[in-house]
Amino acid sequence: MSENKHISISKKIETEDQTDFHFLRKTGIEYIEKLGGKLWTDYNSHDPGITTLEVLSYAITDLGMRMNLNMEDILASTEKDNDIHTQFLKATEILPSRPLTELDYRKLFIDINMVAGHKRPIRNCWLVPKNEALYVDCKTGKLDFKPIGDKTQSFTVKGLYDLYVDYAENINTEGTGCEKSNINIKILDRYHANRSLCEDLAEIKEVETQKVAVCARIGLVNKADEELVHAKVLKAVNNYLSPEVHFYSLKQMLEKGLTTDQIFEGPLLDNGFIDTKELENSQLRREVRLSDIVSEIMKIDGIKEIHEISIAGCDSVIKQNNDWLICIEKGRKPELCELSSFSYSKGSLPLNINEKKVQDYLLTLQREEDVLREDAKQNKELILPQGTSYDIANYATILNEFPDTYGVGMSGIIGNVTPEREALAKQLKGYLLFFDQILAGYFKHLEKVKEVLSVNGHLKRTFFTQALKNIKGFDELVSRYDTESDDNLTDSLYEELDNSVERRNEVLDHLISRFAETFSDYTFLMKSLYGKSTDEIVLRNKENFLKEYTSLSKDRGMGYNYTLFSDSDLWNTRNISGAQKRIARLLGIKDYTQRNLSQSPVSIIKTKDSDDKDIYSWKIKDGIGNIMLSSVNTYKIEYAATKNLNEAVYQTIQIDEEDLENALKKLDEKKPQDTLKMLKECNENFCFIGNIKIRVSLGGNFYFEIVDDTDQQNVIATHKKTNPYLSLGEMKDGIRDIVKYFKYDFTEEGIFLVEHLLLKPTTKDYKLMGGIGCMSIENTFKVMYDLEESNSTVNPIKYSEAFMSSCEEGCEIDVFDPYSYRVSVVLPGFAYRFQDPDFRRYAETVIRQEIPAHVLAKICWVGDRLSEKQTAQNDLAEFEVAFKKYLSDKSKNNIVNLGNSIMDLLTALTHLNNIYRPGRLLDCEMNDNDSLDGKIILGQSNL
Repeated sequence: MSENKHISISKKIETEDQTDFHFLRKTGIEYIEKLGGKLWTDYNSHDPGITTLEVLSYAITDLGMRMNLNMEDILASTEKDNDIHTQFLKATEILPSRPLTELDYRKLFIDINMVAGHKRPIRNCWLVPKNEALYVDCKTGKLDFKPIGDKTQSFTVKGLYDLYVDYAENINTEGTGCEKSNINIKILDRYHANRSLCEDLAEIKEVETQKVAVCARIGLVNKADEELVHAKVLKAVNNYLSPEVHFYSLKQMLEKGLTTDQIFEGPLLDNGFIDTKELENSQLRREVRLSDIVSEIMKIDGIKEIHEISIAGCDSVIKQNNDWLICIEKGRKPELCELSSFSYSKGSLPLNINEKKVQDYLLTLQREEDVLREDAKQNKELILPQGTSYDIANYATILNEFPDTYGVGMSGIIGNVTPEREALAKQLKGYLLFFDQILAGYFKHLEKVKEVLSVNGHLKRTFFTQALKNIKGFDELVSRYDTESDDNLTDSLYEELDNSVERRNEVLDHLISRFAETFSDYTFLMKSLYGKSTDEIVLRNKENFLKEYTSLSKDRGMGYNYTLFSDSDLWNTRNISGAQKRIARLLGIKDYTQRNLSQSPVSIIKTKDSDDKDIYSWKIKDGIGNIMLSSVNTYKIEYAATKNLNEAVYQTIQIDEEDLENALKKLDEKKPQDTLKMLKECNENFCFIGNIKIRVSLGGNFYFEIVDDTDQQNVIATHKKTNPYLSLGEMKDGIRDIVKYFKYDFTEEGIFLVEHLLLKPTTKDYKLMGGIGCMSIENTFKVMYDLEESNSTVNPIKYSEAFMSSCEEGCEIDVFDPYSYRVSVVLPGFAYRFQDPDFRRYAETVIRQEIPAHVLAKICWVGDRLSEKQTAQNDLAEFEVAFKKYLSDKSKNNIVNLGNSIMDLLTALTHLNNIYRPGRLLDCEMNDNDSLDGKIILGQSNL
């Protein structure tokens, strides 16, 4: 007997929160008792103070009610750009990732559609690691794909895979329709657009078949359609031998009990979703069991019994010793052969099967699957709830809630109007306006929360308020109160309180933390490198990080696509590995495109002095060739000029943008002639804006200089245009531009990443390139190659394919694998931040944390700029030339030139030298002296 559950209404209706009027009133009175209990003892409703408390409590309940609206209603907006769909990353954007596991890649390839021919060309596929061994002659260092020499060691290259494909039944290699060659091209395109770092696809192979015969006599129920049953039997047996992978809709996946993160795990597919467990169970069979076939057949409607059934092999690949089991050779797919036969009967009456009807039924079953596949394509997106947009910020003054006897509402004073009553009413109004403005600000904040906490937020303010309205005699109570613009009112009330940069940083920290990311260590480190401008610059770094987070998150383990061969995909391109992009954004690198870093906007100029000795100066140009800053003095050593350059950049960015605007406004507060006079005389530091000193030439033109913040008489750099500033307005715009340029645009930073696996020749073409070659055994990047003399002036030397070093210590212990899961990371060591040893240590930590755990990175901080003369090698420029040439040959699969370009790249890698800023070498027993710049202490400093 079921137990009756009675429905009752709770006697306790108090919520004891911001929506509970009585709770607010009671709590307010408790505060009053604590604060003024000795002076105020009457807490009854007739008391004016209690009336005021009740009105404020009512206003707070209104605010609480709006805060308790459904989240979709709070975030809804009538403006399309601020609606809820712009405030969140969709599930399809943030949950999927690039393929990482074997199952991910299988999903990616099974998902392939063809425009013409078979719409589903791949039934199934399997990614298999390729075991490729390289052999080393330990005496000579020579390498080959077969054992060579008297003393041989070997290693297996990891990260290579073969793809075994089970094509659809009606696909052939020639003639009309969907050909295998076209499908393979599609596979390669998909793979290289999603290739994991330090991995590659070696070969695409068709799965070989092993024929199996199934013979059965099957009894049907009387009402069964024998042709339909036979079609279902054929489909069931074929699907058992080679399981087909199905696509499901989002609704079907949710009905399976899968969670959202499980459904969207892995790559986002075009045709719906694949059940991971179903895919795991669709591996190539190693055995065919008769009992399993019986079970599959008996599941079909219309089948009554199986009179007789047997299995056998159709060829002599593997001998069958068991009537109930057939072993399948590894890497083969079992398939029904022509010797298979199925006969049907109803009772004792044998049935004749119409093969044409069977084929028609098979086509019908296939069409039904195609319909389900089309349905699975639809509605792959989780629908965001569509809320109702309310005017949440609408606020009505509390003055109109008071009884008329108080004389503060729209009705004014009732009865005899005297000056004393008017004065008292105005005093009460003025007192209550404070609460009114605070409450109006709360309501406005609630409206703006959807913009403040949006990933795509662009607000410059973090405090908000709104003008009070419908107050009688309001103009008599306040002055300079802007009722037309809420933004202007906000600035007038909160400009001094609203540190928008600091508060916006806190908001972005909150949003970033929701993705389990952090910038705390980075921000702390930047304080010593950027000084006062740290918060502004780090804020821009965080904004860029969040804007690109969908890519930075899902692409973090992806390599670059080396099959793209257009100029825009090879150089000055964003076609780089996902790891490079993510590392760049975490390190605040403004521009991570693959480009010539040696061609810097900075020029170190070498000239001669009167004594014919070398002297150095510098200048910085923008993207169109305008000189932004140049040195004032010359220096006898290049490092001194570079140090002065870094100091000039540092001092330029020290001024806060808000402080800059306030300082520029002061220039407008005086008459033009007075301003010009004060600038010339620099009275009361009027000519200084932070570390910028405004100067006026004898001709009346304007320019400015960068000075030291500790000694404003020490001029570090100057900004003089080719066409000078003719007016103060032009110069103000120039100051804004130069501060913005050095904070947000100027950069010498960048990052290169070389995947060693892609430098390995393939077994197919290495002989065409001149052989394998031999290796140095002393250095990771040293390259030795066979040289073959030739009398030809066009190609005098024939180079072998280049390998990196492999044999260490005479191969007594083991050989060194220079290809598997190894990368070289190259960064310009001359950039301002990249010269700092603390930043280098932090950057190296980030690089090693962000690349996949199984990948080993060699990190090089190299230089110099092309304009610098101190280092004659120009190793970075040589590397860029070799790397660009290699990328071009690799993308075009230029077999003739690829061997040489790989060799040139490895030679360039050999010549890379880590650079460090100069320092003073000190004995470890010397007293520590913080004033010593760049000190290197024996036994303590780590280079």
